[in-house]
Amino acid sequence: MKIAGKVVAKRGKRLLIAECDAGQLPPLYISVADETNRLVGKIVDLYGSVARPYVTVLCSEDGCEVLPGSLLYAIPESKPESGKKNFRRRQNSNRKQSPFPKRNLKKHDRN
Repeated sequence: MKIAGKVVAKRGKRLLIAECDAGQLPPLYISVADETNRLVGKIVDLYGSVARPYVTVLCSEDGCEVLPGSLLYAIPESKPESGKKNFRRRQNSNRKQSPFPKRNLKKHDRN
């Protein structure tokens, strides 16, 4: 497994802040485990400078028992699906139709 980062702080009951290696940035929304291979949570944010990046880990619902100073590991099989999602709206017959007809505007008429 790839090292996701070293925990530097715990914020509240469900957030962990971990410092990452700049050469091995984990992808967003990947699951992370602790040193005992127990699932901790998912990476939800990546921030900081290029030289010292940090990640925010949202712990699972059962609470977070990871202490600052421990290592987190990225679980490779939990990588989110890549691909385009189809956000095309479906035609709904129950939807109200606009009373205004659609018309094609030229560039100079749009403002």
